[in-house]
Amino acid sequence: MSVPTDPTRHPRRETALPHPLIAVAAALGAVVALWPSGLPRGPVTSGVLAATCVGLATVASLAATRHRRWRPAAAVAATVGAAATLICAALLSASWQNALRADLDVAPIGIGWVAWSIIPAVVVFVALVWLPRTTAVVAATVTALAAGYLPAAHADDTPTSPRTPAGVLYELDDGADLRQRSDELVSRWVQAGGLDRHAVVIAVPTGSGWVDATAVDGYRDRFAGDVEILAIQYADQPSWRAFVGDRAAAGRSAIALLRAVADRTATRPAGHRPEIHLYGQSLGAIGAEEARVWAATARPGTITETLLAGVPGDSIAREPGPGARRIVLANASDPIPRWSISLVWRPTGEPRDTVTIGRPVRRPPWLPVVGFVQTSADLLGSLDGTPGVGHRYGTEQTSSMSSLSGDG
Repeated sequence: MSVPTDPTRHPRRETALPHPLIAVAAALGAVVALWPSGLPRGPVTSGVLAATCVGLATVASLAATRHRRWRPAAAVAATVGAAATLICAALLSASWQNALRADLDVAPIGIGWVAWSIIPAVVVFVALVWLPRTTAVVAATVTALAAGYLPAAHADDTPTSPRTPAGVLYELDDGADLRQRSDELVSRWVQAGGLDRHAVVIAVPTGSGWVDATAVDGYRDRFAGDVEILAIQYADQPSWRAFVGDRAAAGRSAIALLRAVADRTATRPAGHRPEIHLYGQSLGAIGAEEARVWAATARPGTITETLLAGVPGDSIAREPGPGARRIVLANASDPIPRWSISLVWRPTGEPRDTVTIGRPVRRPPWLPVVGFVQTSADLLGSLDGTPGVGHRYGTEQTSSMSSLSGDG
């Protein structure tokens, strides 16, 4: 006795092609990876990003379509369409890359860049769809080796003193109380004749303890050498780690040093005190802003100017509020002022007093999720350019506030 079949159902037929939704998902992953970037991107980075996005999309779609049926004809059409989408996305991305590189006077890319952007993604897709068990074993082996190698590779790492520009009075973090270290640094400054200078700049370092030499040179040029620059270390690790682990440390150190400087300058008559300037870049800019806000109520009128460069997105108030004059600087191509978790669902808004500097460059269109992925990838190459490109700032960052804001 034959069993009746439902003519409206299309059972899975013998075919080597995956479910159409898997091909569509992989194509969308490729579009996300090859969407226009904000900085020139190397072929290896592009290939890794494409392979990662395609791989994640493929794994998710494999799980979602595990028990679904499909027509072979639909699978063929979807696979061909996905391949065409990948190629077109890579070619359009290469065109954007060359236009972006022309803006920044960077050498153009060629067909090799396109190949690097396509081949790894295709390899990952094929491995996940047709060789899932082998791929799982290889992935587990690589993960285990990496997990064992990384701790061993860093087991003997020892912190080194941060590289600071010559002439900066710098206080290392030797484990002493923060207020004590601030007082010691200010005492050294006073003994060096700092109270007789025209200005003193409190430069808040990055998480690694680094102070930008171009900012130091800019301040020295601005005040014709009649300035001292003070900095105090609050961490000895990459800025992103300090940002995640203890973001408030930069502000605590900046406030402690500002308090010590303000107390010493207050011993001089008004009109015979050095101007106090706050400066910070990246994570240091967050600390400098916290010190400026603190001074607005605790030491009003103490600070002359506050200059913040390359501030991470959504990390400071949009409006400067009360206190010393503030200007926020951002290179046109710097991804750090644009990067924020909120970039997943909306573009990052910049502070009202932001001044865009550096090389003019075209901006990629924003899309939900895509903008976050692309800006995150741009962070990897944000320090590869010349001053004025990406997260590298030149001496113009410490020009007079009036010339920067255009109201002088």
